[in-house]
Amino acid sequence: MEAKLLEGARLQSARAGQIIFQQGALPEALFIVLEGWIKLYRMAPSRVEAVVTTLSDGQSFGEAAALCGQPYLMSAGAISPSRLLRLDAGHVRRLLHSEPVLAASMLAPAFVHLEQLVTHIEELKARTSVERVTEFLLSLAAECEGECSIALPYSKGLIAGQLGMKPETLSRAFARLREHGVQADATVVRIEDMDRLRDLLAEEVA
Repeated sequence: MEAKLLEGARLQSARAGQIIFQQGALPEALFIVLEGWIKLYRMAPSRVEAVVTTLSDGQSFGEAAALCGQPYLMSAGAISPSRLLRLDAGHVRRLLHSEPVLAASMLAPAFVHLEQLVTHIEELKARTSVERVTEFLLSLAAECEGECSIALPYSKGLIAGQLGMKPETLSRAFARLREHGVQADATVVRIEDMDRLRDLLAEEVA
């Protein structure tokens, strides 16, 4: 099954800042991130970019549009130098008609993305800026215990966009987190005690 799916697949490199596909374009491919960071975003009529999500190693994108043959609902761009596996959309659609089991497995990532989007919207609506930043840091350092240093995967401006806030709001949130043992510079965040940060989030959302 995997061999059939990968027929015609090819590796694609993307430099930081390169557009992979644009909102409204007809889908030619779906992608799996092998290495690097990718952002999915929408461009408002005012030309303001709204970051919907970011993706890294092992995650896929573009599958919903590619499987349905409908235009991409979002644009995709590389945040960092990236390596992608590009699967031809037409080939995958043809396989879906002949391989029902494959159809079910291909729909699973699209459903996961939908769940993540619903959760993200809920967080933007219901959580404060400090809560959103705290949860973002905890997601980056999920395996850390005690004192921890985190290299930010991309710029603070992009982080602010992903978390649904302005850069100055992000700066104020980091300033408030200093009293909880969080020190942030341009590229690295140092956390004195991971449990303390987890407890802060639990208290904030209680």
